[in-house]
Amino acid sequence: MKKILFALLAFVSLAATSCIENDEITPTKEFIEIDAATYNSNALGKDYPVLNRKPGEGRQVLTQGTTADPLISKSTGIIKLRVNLVARQSDVAQEFTYVVVPNETYTTATINGEAAVQGTHFKTSGKFTIPANSSFGYIELEILNSVEPLATEKLIVLEIQGNAKYSPNPTDKRVGILINKG
Repeated sequence: MKKILFALLAFVSLAATSCIENDEITPTKEFIEIDAATYNSNALGKDYPVLNRKPGEGRQVLTQGTTADPLISKSTGIIKLRVNLVARQSDVAQEFTYVVVPNETYTTATINGEAAVQGTHFKTSGKFTIPANSSFGYIELEILNSVEPLATEKLIVLEIQGNAKYSPNPTDKRVGILINKG
């Protein structure tokens, strides 16, 4: 009886922990999304993440240790934000636009982020391309190095726009870039 009970228990244990076949997920919609928005949590009270460190590609912003991403300051220079095409790659290059969301601010107990001014704090073109047979395009944002130190943090919010073929993912179409004061 003990052998049967042991065999039954072993069988149930194996059956309960056996592998399952994962269903293949096929996206039903084709869209674009900002890579940094997919990997980083939204800021409190915002529908987008606010990044104060230069983001990498395909990962969350690293904030601690020797591998921490550099803080964004007025001397950062160019920040490249990857945009992902979540669809089959196109045979032709796809042109897109993005806008700077006006008058966005970001305030916490230690941050008083005011809206950054294009031409004073940063410059950007408002356009990017996903090349033919590629899944990625890049937005270039240049942080301008002014002579005067910044008295408060400055916030830039970018929002990607779709084109005739691809629309932006509503949850990952915006990202905030916070220029640290000093």
